[in-house]
Amino acid sequence: MAGNLLLTGLSGLSAFRNALDTTGHNISNATTEGYSRQSVELDARPPQFTGFGYVGSGVETTTVTRAYNEFLASQFRSSASATAELDNYLDLTSQIDNVLTNEHIGLTGALQNFFNAVQTVADDPTSIPARQALLTEGSSIESRFGTLDDLFDDLTSQVNGSLNETVADINNLASSIATLNNKIVLATGSGGGQIPNDLLDQRDHLVDQLSEKVNVSTNVQSNGAMNVFIGSGQSLVLNEQANSLAVQPTGLDLGAVDIVLKQSGGDIVVTSFMTGGEIGGTLRFRSEVLDPAINNLGQIAISLSYTINQQHNNGLDLNGAQGLDFFTDPTITPIKLAGTGSLAVSVANTTGLTTSDYTLSRTGTIYTLTKLPDGTPSTITNNAVVDGLTYDLSGVADGDSYRIRPTREAAGNINLSTNDPREIAVAAPVISTVTPLNSGTGDVSNVAVSGLLTNKLANAGGGSNPITLTFNSGVNAYDYSYGPGPVPTTGSIPYNPSTDNGTSGSIAVAGFATVSFTLTGNPANGDTLVLSDNTGGVGDNRNANLMADLQTALTLTGGTASFQDTYGSLVTDVGRKAQSAESNGLAQRGLLNQTIASKASVSGVNLDEEAANLIRFQQAYQAASQVVLTSRTIFDTLLGAFR
Repeated sequence: MAGNLLLTGLSGLSAFRNALDTTGHNISNATTEGYSRQSVELDARPPQFTGFGYVGSGVETTTVTRAYNEFLASQFRSSASATAELDNYLDLTSQIDNVLTNEHIGLTGALQNFFNAVQTVADDPTSIPARQALLTEGSSIESRFGTLDDLFDDLTSQVNGSLNETVADINNLASSIATLNNKIVLATGSGGGQIPNDLLDQRDHLVDQLSEKVNVSTNVQSNGAMNVFIGSGQSLVLNEQANSLAVQPTGLDLGAVDIVLKQSGGDIVVTSFMTGGEIGGTLRFRSEVLDPAINNLGQIAISLSYTINQQHNNGLDLNGAQGLDFFTDPTITPIKLAGTGSLAVSVANTTGLTTSDYTLSRTGTIYTLTKLPDGTPSTITNNAVVDGLTYDLSGVADGDSYRIRPTREAAGNINLSTNDPREIAVAAPVISTVTPLNSGTGDVSNVAVSGLLTNKLANAGGGSNPITLTFNSGVNAYDYSYGPGPVPTTGSIPYNPSTDNGTSGSIAVAGFATVSFTLTGNPANGDTLVLSDNTGGVGDNRNANLMADLQTALTLTGGTASFQDTYGSLVTDVGRKAQSAESNGLAQRGLLNQTIASKASVSGVNLDEEAANLIRFQQAYQAASQVVLTSRTIFDTLLGAFR
């Protein structure tokens, strides 16, 4: 009987010693990140049967468990991943937002100052200081575009560097998780199925860290190993083996990189599947903010240089010569992906220009153009105009494929093309004259020229003869003629004074340009109007006024937006995305904090509770020791009786 009592007391000593050790372990790790509170599970030993019934035989330690809730752990990882994604997205987007709205860096003020300078020249066309100020503002425009382009280049490098660092962190975490899987499997096997709680905590903590880098999902195998999947289900850790990610150039854009999953059979591009965490926020910023901003800025640069040049070319400078390019002409260089031929792409008009990229390929005699990222392919022919671009397919060979990025490089390539204030083409090349002997009130106004083809002007008639318009009341039309020689070029423009007053007309002069004008008044039969070369018109400001009108002209987005409208939309869009990320981030941060608190209430160590347990288990240990002493006293009494 004393022997049974001794064993019972010893079982209590052992059990409560385990409980004290575990409590001390909890207290020691109260501030250890990722540690889960542990507790000893005790069960009564099987009782022994006696003639009068079953008598208890003490206690035994069955296992040591950790306070862990799989649902809360999964919720924490999801919230941590979403929070890290929004924080990274906001941090990067705010950099663009702050610059675009900065009056010393953004385009808004520079565009306004440029067109103010154009108007100043229009007000005083012969003023050299006014012309010099316009060149200064043109140089400022060039500088602003260059500064923004450099910023976007820096952000592209920052994005690439961030992706490299994050991928390296993910690979290190994956390797560590796989190593812990191996240790856990071995420890579980050698422990007869008992779980190594501290190793599980270490592994879970690594997975928590991984969730801040990318979306994570897990499942645990029967042997204790954990499989880890990232993004949209890409396997990172399987059993005791870790896969690895890498970063490589996209092949389509020298400044961009893709994320690939390293495989023995060949690397797999998984960029589009990487969601959540820092890597998801970085990729979202690149696709939703950075790339559109670069292309949008390039769209404005192309439209500004193209339309200003087009109008400037249609005027006369202070020397009487045709206007040269004010800015460098926009050029588009396709990237050859395959083949031996060549493709030429030029700007046909800016109203149709988009911020999209394109691919073009030739198979046999079929030329296929696809708008990216997910546009429908279409078949085109040589010199087709699509989205404001002309495609010269004459050099494209069978099997060729190209990537066309019309606006990507434009902001960094716009430059002021002249530095001589006398070369600013302020005057219009054509003037109108009403013949003094006319008996009616017919008149011509708003004379403008487009598509000027020669650098040395004679007159609109191509020689010494101007364009003469003669009213024919019999058919209600102006008959016109121009050109040298015995057979001038002739034509007719309908004009009914009672219904067509204020109507627009135009004459395409072969080898020269298209002259447009507005017809007004009530001409008499035989009345004539004359359009002639503007020789010596140094005080003429009509072309400058047309250039100034380009500030509000709807030359972008299908003819619905001006330069400043488009830039304002870019600023608004980036600002809205930054604001949305900030508000969503605050909400997600609140959810994360709530999840952390819930997780801590289950798994965290409460020092007050552990102190109480320490006293309780100490008292139980002391009581068990008294049982051992009692059994010894009984045993000694029995021995004394037998002596």
